[in-house]
Amino acid sequence: MTAAAQITISEETLILLREMGCEGESDDQILKRLIEERAIASLDRRWNRILEGDEFFPVEEL
Repeated sequence: MTAAAQITISEETLILLREMGCEGESDDQILKRLIEERAIASLDRRWNRILEGDEFFPVEEL
């Protein structure tokens, strides 16, 4: 089920948003892609912090 909502953004923000889009991409598609990219980047940073801070051992050594 798809629900529609209206958000208010400035014209400047709308221009910036559309500049980030690909040809033929709707505003909704641009926002979804940006949210997904942000989530992936956040998870990547989290995993990198874990890898930098923890000591790992090969399974054979456990």
